[in-house]
Amino acid sequence: MNTRISLLIITIFCLFLGGCQPKVYLMPPPIVFDQDTILFELSNTERDENLLYTGYATNRLPFEKPDRHNIYSIFPADTLRFGFVVHRVGDPGMSWEELRAISLDNARSEDLLIKQEWLREQVVIDISEAPIHFDAGADGFFQNLNNALDKTYDKDLLVYVHGANSNFYRATAQGAQYYHFTGHNTVVITFSWPSAENILRYKTDVLHAKKTVPAFAHLIEILAERTKARHINILAYSAGAQVVTPGLVRLREQYPGMSPQDLKMKYRIGEVYFAAPDTDFSPFIDRYLAFKDIVERTTININFNDSVLRFAAIQNGLSRLGRPNLSELTDDERINVFEMIRSDRLDILDVGNSDALQLGGAHDSWYNHPWVSNDLLLLMLHNADPDDRGLERYEYGSGSTGYYFPENYQEIMTELRRISRETFLQDYLDQ
Repeated sequence: MNTRISLLIITIFCLFLGGCQPKVYLMPPPIVFDQDTILFELSNTERDENLLYTGYATNRLPFEKPDRHNIYSIFPADTLRFGFVVHRVGDPGMSWEELRAISLDNARSEDLLIKQEWLREQVVIDISEAPIHFDAGADGFFQNLNNALDKTYDKDLLVYVHGANSNFYRATAQGAQYYHFTGHNTVVITFSWPSAENILRYKTDVLHAKKTVPAFAHLIEILAERTKARHINILAYSAGAQVVTPGLVRLREQYPGMSPQDLKMKYRIGEVYFAAPDTDFSPFIDRYLAFKDIVERTTININFNDSVLRFAAIQNGLSRLGRPNLSELTDDERINVFEMIRSDRLDILDVGNSDALQLGGAHDSWYNHPWVSNDLLLLMLHNADPDDRGLERYEYGSGSTGYYFPENYQEIMTELRRISRETFLQDYLDQ
């Protein structure tokens, strides 16, 4: 074997073996953004140089002797911890105006590193006992969230749930970059569940995701009770779906005496977006049918060529929701699939068969492809239907449909951007 290739393989293996986490660099700007965008002007929030402020929640067990940047371990706990985290984008001397200009440049000359600058835990809740008792810091934390919601254009709250092989920094940095490209218009909370932070320990992540389900359900219920968010939107990436899907079922089933409509009003769950979901395909069908009536809408981003989900299918012995294999299903399950897809509250976004995207085996399109991230923002910020977001409809058969990105999506967005400059501002003034 070529010596240089051998060294490369050994290096990669050692990085994986050691659990080394890659740094997070700011994602490309969604295509609806340009230097004249008014989206950054819609919220009454302070601009503090090149810093991004987001919240977090975690069921990770803290280290006994943490340092200021790394205080949480890879082990699950019976507590739910809340706090705020601050990330810096680029160099310390960069001004807000410089960050705005460079981040909107789709031909950046250099990558912008996202670095964790500050972390403060404020609330610790024991979720092993009922009823839940809130400690003294809880009122202040949730008041800060509500104050932020008062100032933002977007009155929904976004919960980001990361995938496998992700440490606390990487998870919260991804939540922070999403926050930045909402124009700082959305209050974001990253739910950092205890991933083992090592690709070779994927099975541990599957186990920890399962153990995390009760904590996630508690998180959504607490946010619904303690915040004034209009809706709680959920972005579940990759193996984050292994937490969110059964978590939503748990929320549906834990109050058997309440109707789905009453539960929908109680939780106020809005958009649920599964980005390249790494969860078993066939069990999802029954799970979706169980929780569909307590959420506003569910979107599933799929890619039949996804190389990460191909590996995950081998590891789990079942195809993944983001790369489904219909041949695994029984006749009854096939019927349920088409019933599921026919729902007007479920949208299938086939990014892999959207030829214009040229994704290949990509797993990270929700943040790494400007068209897909753009569509996600249109969905989350404006609750827009697929047809209104410039997507094309296609037929699966049996009356069920899915969506893909047309070749002229760029032109559609250019026209939409022209119209929306007036619409965004008018919507803001009408609030």
